[in-house]
Amino acid sequence: MNKLPEKLTKLRKHYNYSQSYLADVLHVDVLEYMNYENGSGMIGYDQMKKLASLYHIDLVDVFKNSADVQLYEVNKANTDEINIEYFTAKETIWDKISNFYQQNKVASSIIVFLLVTILIMFIILQNTVRPFTLTIQNINRLSVSETTVVYIDDYSGVNGSGSNANGELSNLTSSAAVKVCEGEGFTIILNEDGTLSHAGLISKYADQIDDWKNIVDIAVGDNHIVGVDSNGRVRCSGDTSDGACDLPDPRNVKKVFATANGTITLDQDGVITSAGSFIGSGSLKNYFNIRDVASSENILAILCEDHTIDVYTKNSLNYLEAESWTDIVDVACGDSYVAGLDRYGKVHIEIDNDEIRSQIEQWSNIIAIDGASDYLIGFDGVKIYGVGNNAYHQFVKEELIKQRLDMVSNVEYSIDDKYVSVQFDPVSNASGYIVSLDVGIGISRRVGVAQVVRFETENMTDGKNYTLSIVSIGEGDYTDSDAYKLNFTYLKPEETYTFPEASNQKEEEFLAYLVSLGVPEENIRKVEGGEDDWCAADEVTVSSSNLDGKTFTKSELLNMEIEYTYCKVMDDEKD
Repeated sequence: MNKLPEKLTKLRKHYNYSQSYLADVLHVDVLEYMNYENGSGMIGYDQMKKLASLYHIDLVDVFKNSADVQLYEVNKANTDEINIEYFTAKETIWDKISNFYQQNKVASSIIVFLLVTILIMFIILQNTVRPFTLTIQNINRLSVSETTVVYIDDYSGVNGSGSNANGELSNLTSSAAVKVCEGEGFTIILNEDGTLSHAGLISKYADQIDDWKNIVDIAVGDNHIVGVDSNGRVRCSGDTSDGACDLPDPRNVKKVFATANGTITLDQDGVITSAGSFIGSGSLKNYFNIRDVASSENILAILCEDHTIDVYTKNSLNYLEAESWTDIVDVACGDSYVAGLDRYGKVHIEIDNDEIRSQIEQWSNIIAIDGASDYLIGFDGVKIYGVGNNAYHQFVKEELIKQRLDMVSNVEYSIDDKYVSVQFDPVSNASGYIVSLDVGIGISRRVGVAQVVRFETENMTDGKNYTLSIVSIGEGDYTDSDAYKLNFTYLKPEETYTFPEASNQKEEEFLAYLVSLGVPEENIRKVEGGEDDWCAADEVTVSSSNLDGKTFTKSELLNMEIEYTYCKVMDDEKD
């Protein structure tokens, strides 16, 4: 049995260190350090040397199973054993300070004031520049494609904006989302329970990934999906014509990455394997324990273990400045830029465009970035920021010199057993509308004109409050309107029953159906038919009822008097 995880836990608790503190010491993510203590991750030799130095222990005692680690206690003096005469016979440092104060009271007061001021300023500065604790969970909350942005909100719900050409934003459902990935026209969500949710996938690929279980990481390219389960087994689905899934039997994989047409895996030992075609793929063999990868048609950016970036490009592109950044926790790139997010929430970009660079300099407290070929997105946990091409309204651009559009008016909604339907009057000069419904997973629809927009009710809860939001989209001389918001309570419509003509229906079947619906027998009244409507006792049928051709809710049905007419039974066959 490997006792290393037990020793690591014992040492940390003895010295009262947090797992996040030790993760910072070792320059790893908190989750990675936690894996060292639970035995599912392998700690490196250099990292173990740092811990041995921190704990003042012999490195051999840590690695050797038969040896226990020495826990050093902090020595505290016992006041019962202090030799008072020894201390009074010798002037202590406190005695010297006291004597100086008595002889120089004015100077001492000034010194104390200055020390207190310095201490206060130190505390303020510490709180001001204290870096974020940016974790893998934060970074995994954002993903973009050429036309669409998706992100996970603070309630583990998935939201989106941009193009909805393939319906990828229409049915975003999730059970506590922990990672979201956007492909070309589809969205994949990794849930907390290890299952996947998806939208926009063709049925062939959807059926395949529905069988994936216990998934711990996912990545997507333009047209393929890759995942790794808790046993380190890699799954791959989608269009694999470019060889994106042709991995040479990787084992014990802990993390996966994807380029447009390629796949990269990282195993428990830090070994990197790749498949498919993408720029810079041949350089991956020189790396060990990478943190992340971003790629475009022209660029491969590798986030290294030491939180720096290496950039590989084709043609004459040069991004040397990006390789000088430090403390980077997330990376993105497009066809002509490289961007990095540092642990202080600041975004750096290497691009030949001063206007875009100045816009990004205004961003702060960013927790995740991602980019497509011609635009970059930053996410602060609440708001999406963007620069570049916004043709699909992936983000809201605030341009104060433009005229803001009016909000929509005369908004009406209706609810049936399948949909919440919304309609509204058009707004002059609007190029389209973004209609959103917050059902815990934020669903957005973009429509070109004012029309009826429908949202499925299958994820809505009876009696719960929801918010509809409508934004008028501006172009040219106009900018987007403020959001029109409408709060409402969803009341699930009662089930209805439409009754056919009861003529010639067996009486016993007619009565049995009413009883199955819960209609009390005392609410049913039978009326014998006329002289021209005869039947034998064993062939009694219903001639008509006051339900014929009508539709009722269940509550209406249970509270009404039902009357039906049956055929006149022949006298000689009556009981």
